[in-house]
Amino acid sequence: WYNALCLMSYWTHSDVYVDAAKLCKSSFRRKFVNKAGYLYDVIDTPNGNDSSLRPNQIIAVSLPHSPLTPRQQKSVVDIVQAKLLTPYGLRTLSPDDPSYSGHYRGGPEERDRRYHQGTAWPWLLGQFADAHYRVYGDKNFIAGLLIPFRKHLKEAGVGSISETFDGDAPHSPGGCIAQAWSVAEILRISEWSNGLMV
Repeated sequence: WYNALCLMSYWTHSDVYVDAAKLCKSSFRRKFVNKAGYLYDVIDTPNGNDSSLRPNQIIAVSLPHSPLTPRQQKSVVDIVQAKLLTPYGLRTLSPDDPSYSGHYRGGPEERDRRYHQGTAWPWLLGQFADAHYRVYGDKNFIAGLLIPFRKHLKEAGVGSISETFDGDAPHSPGGCIAQAWSVAEILRISEWSNGLMV
């Protein structure tokens, strides 16, 4: 929302969007940033704020206009890298969480319960790459994120990238064998970082 307001203020030169963006930025920083240095997953629930460490917060750093200060951006990137980054994407939940499930297995109902509880998603690697580059400016690190996919292109759905991977090593592929958003984000990272996929 903050990114959209900033874009609208640029496109329209309207003070309405400029003021709304300022208010949004201030509110976001006040409400979403927790004392642990990352962002709450959900705020203002009947049970209070949810401090589960999840990957969607990386989008608050990866978009062109971030509501976070540079220091807050670095903190989010560092914590996400330390707790959620796998060779094939970002885990959907920190392994430190009691609800974490490191393997995407079982029948449809069991897989549905695990989908957001630690399964790693390749498409989020694109958002992480954008955020990491914003903070550190290191294209070599970003290109290194692509290395595991060279092997993966020869397994599972040959020539494609799977929908998900286990959060735990050896990070076996799961979900569908050829997922458009996984492929798109890995290609996008490869293109802007000059990473070689083959």
